[in-house]
Amino acid sequence: MFELCKKEDVSELISITKSNSGFSGPLLAETHIKLGRLLAKYLPVDPKDTTVIAILRGGIFFAQGIYFELNCQFELFNPKNQPFVRPKTQNIIFVDSVINTGNTIKPFLGKNDFVACNVINENAVSLFSKQLFTVRISSNYFIGSSIKNQEGTRGPDTTMRLFNQI
Repeated sequence: MFELCKKEDVSELISITKSNSGFSGPLLAETHIKLGRLLAKYLPVDPKDTTVIAILRGGIFFAQGIYFELNCQFELFNPKNQPFVRPKTQNIIFVDSVINTGNTIKPFLGKNDFVACNVINENAVSLFSKQLFTVRISSNYFIGSSIKNQEGTRGPDTTMRLFNQI
């Protein structure tokens, strides 16, 4: 498992992405792209033989950052309503913005694949072991909802925030 170092510039970006930050829309999306670019520098892959797979919809901007930095192949995948077709490249990086349980990605993950995310719940880290590359680990776990502030186990949905829908 690799977690991005919390230097001052990274910490500032992380503060924008947190669910209680109040940020959404283009600023949040650009921040995901920047963090994706930073994390990509640590992924042990050959870009010529790598495909970044953005998990829809929340993983799009973070995956774009990785894609822009690596200059590799790029695909979109919606695990809720389409079958997974494995790319022909040697390296695959599954990318999502938030991983709560890991159950969305785990069924598709091959032995030599990687998982990249902005944030992962601490309870899901062990599912991915050395395959995980994340900006940060969180003890928080809540169900994303169409609300602006966290209320108990419900909080602002990252995807809705990314697309300026709350």
